[in-house]
Amino acid sequence: MALAAVVLVASLAPSAAYAQDRPFEGVTLTVITQSPPYIARPVQMLAPEWEERTGGTIDLVTVPFGDLYTQIMSDFALGAGRYDVVIFASAWMGDFAGNRYILDITDWVLVDEDLAFDEIVPTYQDTVRWGDRIYGIPLDGDVHTLYYRRDALENPEYQERFEETFGYPLGVPQTWEEYRDVAEFFHGWDWDEDGRTEYGAIEAMQRGGQAFWFFLSRAAPIVCPEGVEGCLWFDPEDMTPRIDNPGFVRALEQWIEILDVGVPGMINFDSGDVRSQFAAGQASLGFDWGDTGIIGSTSDESTIRGQLGTAILPGSLEVYDPETGEWQTLDEPNFAPFLAFGGWVGGISVTSQHAEAAYDFLAELGSPEFSYIAVTTDATGFNPYRPRHFEDFSRWLEMGFEESDLELYLEAIEASLSHPNAQLDLKLPGQPRYMDAAEVELARALAGEVSAERALENIAAQWNQITDDIGREQQLAFYREFLGLD
Repeated sequence: MALAAVVLVASLAPSAAYAQDRPFEGVTLTVITQSPPYIARPVQMLAPEWEERTGGTIDLVTVPFGDLYTQIMSDFALGAGRYDVVIFASAWMGDFAGNRYILDITDWVLVDEDLAFDEIVPTYQDTVRWGDRIYGIPLDGDVHTLYYRRDALENPEYQERFEETFGYPLGVPQTWEEYRDVAEFFHGWDWDEDGRTEYGAIEAMQRGGQAFWFFLSRAAPIVCPEGVEGCLWFDPEDMTPRIDNPGFVRALEQWIEILDVGVPGMINFDSGDVRSQFAAGQASLGFDWGDTGIIGSTSDESTIRGQLGTAILPGSLEVYDPETGEWQTLDEPNFAPFLAFGGWVGGISVTSQHAEAAYDFLAELGSPEFSYIAVTTDATGFNPYRPRHFEDFSRWLEMGFEESDLELYLEAIEASLSHPNAQLDLKLPGQPRYMDAAEVELARALAGEVSAERALENIAAQWNQITDDIGREQQLAFYREFLGLD
């Protein structure tokens, strides 16, 4: 890596060890991230090579995702200093960078030619910024995309029957209403003739199983006209939640309705269930991060290899403008791909005594060369975010990706990441509190305990309380910084 040049301009004093072979001899870096295989696996893959090159040692600490934020945040808040490198959800950047628990590495990153930060998809450069400074290295490109069965949607007999039933041609759904029609058509019969009943759709709805992100992917094109800042979150003037406006109500009502044409038990599915059951041929449609595409096209257990279609998420012909309080009717669908979760990023704890070594490890983990290996290796959880990831098919094919599936897969991810109306996940102190409050009420609405409207009103009330607990003025300042308004 180009760290020898980097440290000359960094705020930390450069070490004379950079002139030596094995410059971090005797240094142990403690790295914390999610339990394996996903996300931890790339660290495990790189560690032996990095240890051999530098003389350092990687001590990997892993915890289940549900405990990861608390584990890291507790260490930061107490100043315990147990971790050198933290690999975390970019949505937590507000807590970690906003409170200056991780190092500002701007001066290192911008002169590190080997890292090639400026080649990263611009949206993912933004995931590691707080204000105009850089606090981490992107390691993953997360965005929800639509998955569909090509053998179902391209079947001439089914196309004829669908048009007779719904009055328009069967194809890749362009709106959530079309998605509902396609799911209804393919629900509850053996359309792939494998001797089993198949179903319409599959989505993650379980509290704690990424349900809030799935709901926001449905809501985004309905509530986000192009150019409206903070459409998914809060009014940038006073932090009033927007989650209970009529657009969100419609999105939640549609989500509740999809249960009628979903895989049985879907209300209790997390994203892992989406991946395994879609690959098992259970549904005609679904959506998820890039992992569903990899498992569906490369797993030996997959029954849909060579029949996997991928596309940008459906849009909406009616859009609610939160600034005017009015619905807009459009001639073409409004698309708003949601960068759910925002990707995994790597940061360096301000308490680390080995910041130079920590940067060297992270810079190699996110380098053009290693990142290409990581995103094209099964069960890493890292998805494409650099040009080479989309342009070089060689390792994708080597990992077993069916060529007929691959082009659509990469095109859909790239189109989503580069879309002018792509929506970033929230980066704000207390983000997990906001998310958990929302998931409780969404689960109640899906279970029929409360109406969609009441559930969203409850979320808005709890979000206001969380904002007041943390400090409304502080949160407003952080939020405007996140939106780039100040």
